[in-house]
Amino acid sequence: MVNKRQNVMAASGAGLLRASATRSRASGSSLHSDHTPASSIRGPLSLARALSKFGVCSRAEAERWIEAGRVSVDGEVVRWPARRIDPRRQQVKVDGRRVGDDTERVVLALHKPPGYVTTRVEPGGRPTVYDLLGDVGRWVFPVGRLDRDSAGLLIVTNDHWLGQRLTDPEHHVPKTYHVRVDGIPDAAALDALRSGVALGDGTRTRPARLRSLGSGRDGTWLEIVLTEGKNRQVRRMCAAVGHEVRELVRVRIGDLELGDLARGRWRRLGSEDLALLETRAAASRGERSVR
Repeated sequence: MVNKRQNVMAASGAGLLRASATRSRASGSSLHSDHTPASSIRGPLSLARALSKFGVCSRAEAERWIEAGRVSVDGEVVRWPARRIDPRRQQVKVDGRRVGDDTERVVLALHKPPGYVTTRVEPGGRPTVYDLLGDVGRWVFPVGRLDRDSAGLLIVTNDHWLGQRLTDPEHHVPKTYHVRVDGIPDAAALDALRSGVALGDGTRTRPARLRSLGSGRDGTWLEIVLTEGKNRQVRRMCAAVGHEVRELVRVRIGDLELGDLARGRWRRLGSEDLALLETRAAASRGERSVR
């Protein structure tokens, strides 16, 4: 018999966590932030580093944008990422849009559906999370990974430092997943997942917090809490103990929950939401493992 928790989680395949009728449509959400811009960035520094400091993108992505001719300084296209600039004196634009250290911080929570990839450009033509966001008025990037077949909470922001704090394994920020696997894992399999398992690339996962949410004819729902983000980690962990993942939903990052946000919708995070993310990131810094 499938227990009550199983019934709740099984609904994820048919519209888990639907928003209330009064929630605004994503494209109509306000983007005004409570964040106070950082003090002026002193130069000179490299153009790629300046874009990262502005919160526009990561430095690696900035280098790609610059080499692709998308960035100009004082009206001149620059293709050399190491070009030194003074942000206080020179005007920088990306795709014709001015950016600077006074760029408004935007942090969004998106309920990513299965079938969407998190890259900005998909050569194969598959839908991306940017198709769901539309024009939010700022350059934003997804924080961390959710593969194409996975769903759930995805933070999207232009704040590079927030992204780093949430994804750097040294900060030990927990990410909580609800996962449906084939069969019913026995005690040995569950203990292995908790203790850490060897992956095919020679690495070993950190200890994880885990509990069973219920099982039935369609498999078993597990709650898995990780403090690292290896590529397709949950799927690889479960496969390593003999149970393939059939459905995966990220329901929490730090202390911020997905809640009733409907699939494909996003909302702007306010100061209280950001505190749930950032306080947890700071508090988790000294942790060595999830127990």
